[in-house]
Amino acid sequence: MAESANINSVTESAALPRGKRIAFRIICLLLPFLGLALLEGALRLAGLGGYPPIIRTIGPTEHGKLVITDPAGAISYFFANRKRPGYNEQYSFYDPKPRDTVRIVLVGESAIKGFPQPRNLASSAFLGEMLKDAWPGRKVEIINLGTTAVASFPVLEIMTEALDHVPDLVIVHTGHNEFFGTYGIASTGWAGSGPWMLRANRMLHSLAVVQALEKVIPQKGPQENKTLMEMMIGRSYTAPDDWRRRAAASNLEHNVGAMIDRCKARGVPILICTQPSNERDLAPFGTERIDRWPMAQQTEFSQLLASGNELLLQNPAEAAKKLEQAVAICPDHARAHFFLARALVALGKNTQALNEFIQARDLDPLPWRAPSLSQQGILRAASTHGAQVCDLEKVFRDASPGGAIGWELMDDHVHPTLKGQALMARVMLESLTRFEGSLHVSAEAVARLADWETYARRLRNNSYDRYGVAHTMRVIFDIGFMRQTNPEAFERFNRLASVFEGQCSPEVREALREWQTSVPHAGGKRPLTGMVARVLMRQGKYAEALELWRIAQTSVPEYTSWHMEYVYFALACEEKLHGSLSEEERAQALNEITQGKFLLQHGFSESGLAERHTGRLHQLRGEFAEAIPFLLHSRSKLSGFDLVAADEALVLSYVKTGDFESARGVVNNGVAHSGTYENLYRQMIPAIPTQANTNRLNGAAVGPEAR
Repeated sequence: MAESANINSVTESAALPRGKRIAFRIICLLLPFLGLALLEGALRLAGLGGYPPIIRTIGPTEHGKLVITDPAGAISYFFANRKRPGYNEQYSFYDPKPRDTVRIVLVGESAIKGFPQPRNLASSAFLGEMLKDAWPGRKVEIINLGTTAVASFPVLEIMTEALDHVPDLVIVHTGHNEFFGTYGIASTGWAGSGPWMLRANRMLHSLAVVQALEKVIPQKGPQENKTLMEMMIGRSYTAPDDWRRRAAASNLEHNVGAMIDRCKARGVPILICTQPSNERDLAPFGTERIDRWPMAQQTEFSQLLASGNELLLQNPAEAAKKLEQAVAICPDHARAHFFLARALVALGKNTQALNEFIQARDLDPLPWRAPSLSQQGILRAASTHGAQVCDLEKVFRDASPGGAIGWELMDDHVHPTLKGQALMARVMLESLTRFEGSLHVSAEAVARLADWETYARRLRNNSYDRYGVAHTMRVIFDIGFMRQTNPEAFERFNRLASVFEGQCSPEVREALREWQTSVPHAGGKRPLTGMVARVLMRQGKYAEALELWRIAQTSVPEYTSWHMEYVYFALACEEKLHGSLSEEERAQALNEITQGKFLLQHGFSESGLAERHTGRLHQLRGEFAEAIPFLLHSRSKLSGFDLVAADEALVLSYVKTGDFESARGVVNNGVAHSGTYENLYRQMIPAIPTQANTNRLNGAAVGPEAR
């Protein structure tokens, strides 16, 4: 007993004081967080953490600092789909904003981006062209930040970033992707069921530790053979009373309201668009379920639905009766409402038909079109927060046969046709009649606008881009669930595309196939017009090729090697057609050279194409010595056919400057080491004089890439 008491006495005397014990416990609790903080700091020093900007300042020019909208900036929102993210187009502008310039920023999803039209035929391009007529003498900048496959939360963040660049007007078009877009309710689940959770999700993925884990954890399943549309969808059935439907509308309303408030805080006017969709010509996409009802009810419903569908063409009145009975049994069945609407259209009951089409859209088990709940959320946000509304849904219905939107204005479920793009632009412009001050457009100016076909011609509408749309839609409607629910849509676009393919020459058809199989990257696919122009140029059809090169220029952003390439080939065609360049054309070449040098000074030189095209443009201006260093630098980055083209251009410059020895060195090296391209190098030998007084090569030869 005495020994035990002594031990207790020693233990008590050796124990830490209470305050120190508490401090020790706190330190033990904090140690893991301290370790994470140290790891976070180390990873941030290694370049992880945070997000790249959507809008990036590149560097100074004579016009001000060049700013671009970077397609790579949208990638960070696709944390669950890193291999195939959505993207925005690249646009360039200058800060500070030039005087007397109206800067209009468009934000939203792929529908405002212009998909599936090329950028020169998007609603933003139509809007810019129309404003030239409405505001003669004024300079207008249209910056389209539309991004594919995003819900309204990324749109809010993208718009907030754009406010730092002094827009005069923001136009918002968002709402279709609240379920399946990135940061949509079906993509994030409970983690995106409220606005604060979306913000927390975004903040979590900004941590360097999380980004490091995302890099090392592979994504499940093959991604390459799926379209972005397929990859964004995780389910084909959403019940009519599913909580996600109201949560999606609530998130949209909150985010649109936040956009209005943030614009107001900066003193920037904002225009909010409602969301038109294809109501009449596309059946619901989702997989219906009727197992909630008793078996006898299911059997009766199925018989009525099948019978009603069979009678649609021959006896729409009888079809309507049977389909009305089917709807009475299963009032939440989207396809029953859709086919009833079609029967009512055949009977001339358009108002009733529209109500049924709306029900079909709203009950679609795959809610891929903004339902009425979402449309109401948009209008409520605009009313509550005080913003002007551009009611595209109403105007599209007014412009549609029978009052329900279909193929005339929609290429698929939510993406407008060329005519639809023009209508969007016109309605946006007409909305400016309600604005005051510098943004006001008079009713007289609106009345003077030309018809939509005139603007389409001015924006270089052409058969190849129309084919590109048809093929893109053919691919989309060939997706399994799309073809199952809407087989006639695939047939429609397959017929359009196949007829065009049958009218083309074998060489052009080969270019079409090459375009079809080319893999998109950030910024989209190579314009089809440019690929066909190359074929025509090889055939010596310079006038036809010139027109397509000019169209291709408008399909890609400035300050890119793509734009330089298309300008070069257009000017090469001009030289072939007229023998030399005009002063205006020489100035265009110089402007493109300036852009090329700017790209190289600021690190845009990974491929070597900027150097190559800068050299070629110098050659068109007769500046052969100036071309040499650019062509030499391009050689170390190019390979295959591109290297052959650069070498031929380099040989031309050496010959023109009298350096025949260097020219022979390039050719001999190519013959010895180019493998399958040896014959192309041998074809260059006759162009090299053997003596200094031999007649030199005349003209800027067009390289093998255009042969």
